[in-house]
Amino acid sequence: MPTTLNSQLDEIPLNTINEFKNILVTEIRKKLTLGFKSMGKKLVTIPCPESIFFSVFAGHIHYYSNVKGIYRCIFRGSDAYQVLREIFNSNNWGKKNFSQNQQTYVVCIDPIPWNCDFQNQIEEIDPLEKLLQASITKHKIKRRPQFLRGEILIECKKKTFKEINGNINKVEYLYINFYISQSINL
Repeated sequence: MPTTLNSQLDEIPLNTINEFKNILVTEIRKKLTLGFKSMGKKLVTIPCPESIFFSVFAGHIHYYSNVKGIYRCIFRGSDAYQVLREIFNSNNWGKKNFSQNQQTYVVCIDPIPWNCDFQNQIEEIDPLEKLLQASITKHKIKRRPQFLRGEILIECKKKTFKEINGNINKVEYLYINFYISQSINL
């Protein structure tokens, strides 16, 4: 990542950074709703200047595209929740408790490999049958999803809006992608 970008950014006061972290935690917790129909992939979108993004996620940026203006942070594995707890300064940033010992939480586990095909491993296919099927249908190439269950993807993207009168507006948005699940504590 170029160091010149970091030096061009405004310095943000600590209280402003902490207020923004509280906003992030609040917006994430809003997505932690009760009900099994609401489980799955979630997205939080917030306008976020580049300088605030760097102030919050410095040292955790995994990818940068100068052409597209995208910064990407990926948190995965068993320590992902702890790392984000330290970043957000909140112990319960990804958990929400409800009555009757129900809990909704952000999934932060090691995911199952995305290209596993358990049916093909269990059942052996006749090579001639496989050749026949390949000639009948085109082989679809599986591509890796943008993020997997158990990963938390945080991106800062620059968006450009052009108006009819010629005005051009450039804004950075913060996107937080994650999966949620629910449990009952007995």
